[in-house]
Amino acid sequence: MGSIKYENQFGMYLNTQKMKCLEYNNAVILPRKYSEKGPMWGLGGVCDNNDTFVQLSEYHGGWAEHGGFYSWDKNQEEYCDDTVVYFGVFFNHWGHFLVDLIGRMWFFAQERDPLKNVKLAYIGEEEPVGNFKEFFELMGLDNTRLFHISKPTRFKKVIIPEFSCRPCIWYTKEYVSIFDCIIKKVQKETGDFPIKSAPEKVYFSRQNFGKAKSSEFGENFIEKWMKVNGYNVVSPECLTLRDQVILWNSAKQIACINGSIPINIAFSKNSELELTVLNKTSLLHKNLYLYLIMRPCKIQFLDAYYEPFRKYPKSLGEGPFLLCINHDIKRFSKEKGMKIPFSELQIIINNCLNFLHLIWSIINFKGKFRKIFSKTTFCNLEGTNRRKEKSLYKK
Repeated sequence: MGSIKYENQFGMYLNTQKMKCLEYNNAVILPRKYSEKGPMWGLGGVCDNNDTFVQLSEYHGGWAEHGGFYSWDKNQEEYCDDTVVYFGVFFNHWGHFLVDLIGRMWFFAQERDPLKNVKLAYIGEEEPVGNFKEFFELMGLDNTRLFHISKPTRFKKVIIPEFSCRPCIWYTKEYVSIFDCIIKKVQKETGDFPIKSAPEKVYFSRQNFGKAKSSEFGENFIEKWMKVNGYNVVSPECLTLRDQVILWNSAKQIACINGSIPINIAFSKNSELELTVLNKTSLLHKNLYLYLIMRPCKIQFLDAYYEPFRKYPKSLGEGPFLLCINHDIKRFSKEKGMKIPFSELQIIINNCLNFLHLIWSIINFKGKFRKIFSKTTFCNLEGTNRRKEKSLYKK
């Protein structure tokens, strides 16, 4: 398969409408509260000084929704004499973070921060750690400017930026400015891209990612195949966000399993990057396509999976997935002059072992099917659809 520019087959587009901000004095932020008949990610959000819910504080992501009014005890309400920007719900999941959570951060990506001491208020049960914390720091927000809402809290002023993208449908220049802000900050620290010391060929592995160990099987041979052919194997969760930004803007070739990892193309301005995305399932990962429009590169998709059971994987987030050195990879390797460092017998044995792991992940000790569940499943309403396009390497 040759490297090609992605063709927009789903009608996704750049929304040229200017994003707005609404400001409310003496407004209250309600922490997240789950309701049986409420949205997937719970109720909560901003109410004005008359305790009327502000709809702009809701999130509508298609398959995932968040926000809504609920009654609260005014006697338990706290007051803070600060001006804050409402972020929305937060949790530590990188794919969701980029796609579903950061859409209001464009307020802080402006050339001139109109309110130097304004804080960012967020709801949810988790606090930013690791690269999530680094993301906010690169946007100019250290811990002193992050406000975690755990009780209904009324503020001197609450600013609500409009959400700047709609997953799988449209994005805005404001949304792009969030990533540009990060890139600019890293580049200011390290110098112009590409960084000469950065590797030219990178394979982002998922083998060190906890959840992948229990739901994705067979990447061990994929990783070895990449390494033998000159790719530097790295685990994103072991890198800082700064390091990842450097790699996405300095490498000439990047390969990775489809999922959250290739969405990091949002941090790249390298239109000459050759990006190889290995599909781990026939399920459609529609989220990625919006970012390929937003950040054009030389993209190629390669099927690297085997699906022996019709109803599995259940979804993009749940799995389970079976990766293997298959016909597509062999044809791809032949075209690209890449080596396959395994005999046919080794491939068969490895595939059989991973097939057993796959069965083990589906069936428990009592022989009953169990639900493979992820608290924050990274998929959308299109995630249960099978991809209609065929690999060019299919017979």
